[in-house]
Amino acid sequence: MKYLIINADDFGYSKIFNTSILLLIKNRLISSTSVMVNWVNDEQSDQISELLTLTKSHNLSIGLHLEFSDNNFKAEIERQYKKFFSIFEFSPSHIDLHKSTFLKESYPSIIEFCKEKNLPCRNHKFDIDDVVKTKNEVMSGTRMSFDELKRTIENFKDEESYEILFHPGSYDQNCKSSLNKERELDIKKIEEINKFLKENNIKLISYIDLVSM
Repeated sequence: MKYLIINADDFGYSKIFNTSILLLIKNRLISSTSVMVNWVNDEQSDQISELLTLTKSHNLSIGLHLEFSDNNFKAEIERQYKKFFSIFEFSPSHIDLHKSTFLKESYPSIIEFCKEKNLPCRNHKFDIDDVVKTKNEVMSGTRMSFDELKRTIENFKDEESYEILFHPGSYDQNCKSSLNKERELDIKKIEEINKFLKENNIKLISYIDLVSM
């Protein structure tokens, strides 16, 4: 058996994106999402409630999708973690990072925080000890063609864990996301790759499962 987390990044960034992510969860096509807490507002309260309800019936992890505007990493991680807790009333299932602008600079702080809170962390192929992560480095499904995704999945190794991230959603003219136009294609990619997970002996798991493995 091979193990795969399909994570929808950017929950909270847009109500329109949230709608698509919630539908993918309902249809059991993704196993995880991560939340941009800085963008969550009162207008999303019904969607947050729906996400919480889905955790009771679906194998789902909800992580913190960090974003930074400067190098004050430790304080910003703490602030966003507390905001996540105030929204959901539980700790994130894992921590990952929005964009790669501060990837190399911020990851020591992220890893230290994950160790402190005993939280899984997205695997960006940094030297991480004592932190739960997938066996293999995370892959961006957004930046891969469907054929590339299919070939990659067909080459998964037995008893190893993987994560593919996507940015699903419908076009939101009010959102400044650089990936706005790619989001509908990501939905199609997620739908297509799910069709051949079983034939390749791949089990869809969440970060919660990863902790217990």
